[in-house]
Amino acid sequence: MAGDGTEPADPEGTPPAPTVLVVEDDEDARYATAAVLARAGFQVLTAATGHDAVAILRQPFSAIDVTILDIRLPDCSGTDICGRLRELYPRLPVIVCTGGATPAEAEQLLRLGIHRYLRKPVSSEELVAAIRAALA
Repeated sequence: MAGDGTEPADPEGTPPAPTVLVVEDDEDARYATAAVLARAGFQVLTAATGHDAVAILRQPFSAIDVTILDIRLPDCSGTDICGRLRELYPRLPVIVCTGGATPAEAEQLLRLGIHRYLRKPVSSEELVAAIRAALA
């Protein structure tokens, strides 16, 4: 189950690196974020759309520990996807990382129980710190 922390350790007893799903429609931002997170020691999966993100999370052996979610997506709103993630995986930490949300969107995201709301541009250090806090 995504985010449940029951992933097996490797043969040497070291637990696997946490897996972060980055949902971002801007290709450059998606790959830059993935590179930053990989350098910080995370396993990274990416999705360009909300529907792709849900498909990844629904895979039988998916073990996502944290989701980074842009709310401006080409196929649906990030608030809709966040609501869907809450239905499927209520304990999965979601960090919203966006260029801006309306006050109504921000309020709705907070009601949906997001872990953090980060406004772009976000420094690498701030993003990594938010993920580590979500995993703690």
